[in-house]
Amino acid sequence: MSFWVRGFFVIMMNLVLVTGMNAKAQESAVRTLRFQDGVTGYKGTVDLEIWAVSPHTCLNGNPNASSDADNDGGESQVLLRFDGIVGSGENQIPPGSAIHSAQLRISAFDEGTTVYLHRILVPWKSTSTWASLAAGISADGQEAFPQKDGFTFGKISASVSSINFEVTDAVQAWADGRSNHGWVYINTGGNGWDFYTSEFDDVRQRPQLEVNFTAPKAQSTVRPVVSRNEEKKR
Repeated sequence: MSFWVRGFFVIMMNLVLVTGMNAKAQESAVRTLRFQDGVTGYKGTVDLEIWAVSPHTCLNGNPNASSDADNDGGESQVLLRFDGIVGSGENQIPPGSAIHSAQLRISAFDEGTTVYLHRILVPWKSTSTWASLAAGISADGQEAFPQKDGFTFGKISASVSSINFEVTDAVQAWADGRSNHGWVYINTGGNGWDFYTSEFDDVRQRPQLEVNFTAPKAQSTVRPVVSRNEEKKR
């Protein structure tokens, strides 16, 4: 076998080896983070109910919340946000990450009627009220996206059920630099859909956001693989 053929063979084998190592590195780079108040030191969940019947009352701090189109004569909505999930910290999603999947899990205890989950476009505070948000949040493209990030038919299989919402697009937008204002739950009927908030005693039943992602790669200089025969020629 000539040294040209031998050199070509060595180069190809090295390329195969490097490609396999890179694929393995990419696979191992996929990370999973779970954001839930009281778990691994996280305490950034903000959730509150706003109610048309009591428009100036702040309902933050309650252990449960209800989304209802007719709650004793007036609509009630629930706002939910996970603060500090994107950043350079150890338990944060690095900016520019590729989000493979994101699931929002809620522990519901009253089936209610169908509820839609809309991504909010405007800032709000933990002290917000129905009045301060100008009659709640409208999914009109100005205050919240008209497209639904998720929905539930309200069916509860037991006294408490974990309801999953697919929110990958929302988390990807936040990782890409969009402002994170969370979501609003809007009920389509007059039977309230109730769930536990981040203030509930049982940590396991508080809202949880689970995200699978790959962090952006750092720029690096790759040295070309050269066979011994090529080195001798030099």
